[in-house]
This record gives sequence, C-alpha cells and structure tokens, in this order.
Amino acid sequence: MASNMIKNMKKKDPEAYISLVKRLFSEELECADMNILSEPQHSKKVSRKDSTCSLTGSRLDALYHVIEFLGMDKNVTEEGIFRKTGRLKKQHELLERMDKGEEIDFHAGHFTIHECASVLKTFLGKLPEPLVTDRYYSAHLAVALLSENCKSQEEKSAAIEKKIFCTQLLFEMIPEESFRLLKDLLFLLHGVSQREEENKMSSTNLGTMFSTHIFCPKLISPEELQAKSGLLAKAATFLIENPTLIFTVPGKLVAEVKSFQLRRNSAGRVSLIKKTSQGGLGVAGLIAGAAFSFNKEGELSFATQKDVNNANNPEEVNCKKECISRLGDNQVLYLH
Repeated sequence: MASNMIKNMKKKDPEAYISLVKRLFSEELECADMNILSEPQHSKKVSRKDSTCSLTGSRLDALYHVIEFLGMDKNVTEEGIFRKTGRLKKQHELLERMDKGEEIDFHAGHFTIHECASVLKTFLGKLPEPLVTDRYYSAHLAVALLSENCKSQEEKSAAIEKKIFCTQLLFEMIPEESFRLLKDLLFLLHGVSQREEENKMSSTNLGTMFSTHIFCPKLISPEELQAKSGLLAKAATFLIENPTLIFTVPGKLVAEVKSFQLRRNSAGRVSLIKKTSQGGLGVAGLIAGAAFSFNKEGELSFATQKDVNNANNPEEVNCKKECISRLGDNQVLYLH
C-alpha cells in the first residue's frame, strides 16, 4: 500500500524523506527561501506559558483517553464544551493523576465533561512546543496567507487546494507523537463543530481557542502573538473544518516516493555493474553466496549455500544448486 511505502521510507531513510517533502513544499509554495522551514528566531524571548509537560508515553495514553471520552456522541453535544471550565480543584486532580500515569475511568462520573475538556486545553498549553512544532511556524503562516487575497471563486478554490497539499506536507515532517495527537485532536474538534446547534461551539470558536496550542511557539513575543492571532485562528479553523482531507496521503507525494525508490534501485544496479566491469566483486560478489529460486508453489524464495545444505530432498537441492550456479555466472534475472 502507498501509506506503507511512505512509512517504510520515513523509518529507513528519514533524512531523504524530509528532504523530498521539503522540496515538494518549496515547489508548491513557489518559495526559494528554505529558511521558512527552519526554527524561528524570536528577538524577544518572553515565555507565553509555563511549559512543563512533554509527550511521554503515559501522558499520551491519558490524553488519548480524554479525547476518546470527549468524542463520545453524548459528550460532543454538551453546551459550552471547551468554553466552560468546571471546578479548578477537580482539574488539578485530573492533571496530577494523568502526570502520574494513573488509569482513570472517565465514565465513572468523577470528572465532568467541562473539567476533562479544560484539562485537555491546559495540558496542550503546557507542552514545550506547539503541536506543529516551532520549526514550521513560519511555513504555516505562509500557507495561511495563500487564500487571503483571492478575488474570484476560481482563485479561492485553487488556493484551498494548495493549502491542503502544503499542510499535508508540513504534517509529514512533525514527530509521530505530535502527528497522532494533532490528528486525534482535530477530528475531535471537527466532531464538536458538527454539533454546533446543540453545543453552541462553531469551528471558528474552536479555532480561536486552539490556534496557539496548534501553531504558536512558546517564546513568541506578545506583540507578534497579537498581530498574528487573527490569521492563526483562521488557519486553525481551516484545519478543524478539513481533517479528512488534510490527513489523507497526497497522491503527488506517493508518486515522488515511488520515483525516488526507483531511482535509488536503478542507481544501485548501475553501481554493481560498474564494480563488476572494474574488476571488483560487483554482481558476482553479491550473488556468490545467495540467489533467488522458486518453491513448489511458484513463489520466489531466497537461496543461499546454507539453504542447499539444509534442503529436504534431492530435487530441492538440485534446484537451488542450479539457481546459484547460473546466477554465479552473472546471468541476472530482473523481476518486475
């Protein structure tokens, strides 16, 4: 599957993957300045909030349980969810138990919906970085501006399509823990906004509330925060309204990853051929002790001299010996 192919590249060659995604982003945004994808330098380092939490395994598990609880159909309809706070003493208790990694039964009724929702916001506010990370703050600002000056519906539609693709690429570059938490959060907020008639919470309301948690570096100056607050609220609202599109793997990225892997495989084969022509081990060295053969079911298997020694019957021995012998004579078969 396409998603598995991308996951494999991210895991096995993260630097090449990030480089590929950055190139696609700069081409789509028509931006030659790669500093837009670098961590911002804020001249006035004033901490916006007390950043005391990190995304440890136990805290993540607790957050997912809170999100799952709040996302229940009977809870997303609660009027004023994320706006009303509940009792502060209960919030502090819940935060403390989450920090300790305690298992909490949210269905027992000890904590109200509003207390759970407030704790979720508080916890996000205590993270050392926004969910999209400090590094991509400037890039998200640039993406948010894409649809600001559109004059026609055609221009607006094109800008929205570009915003979705650029956001998909930016999300591919954040840590897995942040990506998963951001995805769950946005789908929760989308679900809440879909029940606006009952809970009185629109996507705009929610975007305004969560924009700083999603986008803003903790060391941003109060002046910049005030100047950018409207744009960031619109950007957060856009995410809340389009989570299904944003968390779909873009076809253009899949095509680029496929192309990259084909180029790499071709380069590897050329390198082996060059080594062979220059008197090195090359292909012969690669296949001297190993080769491919087919089993009785017609499936491709990997054969080594050890496999020959451990073969179960004479027919299998002869088959694998023949395969190794033929490949050892540089008769290479490429399977497509």
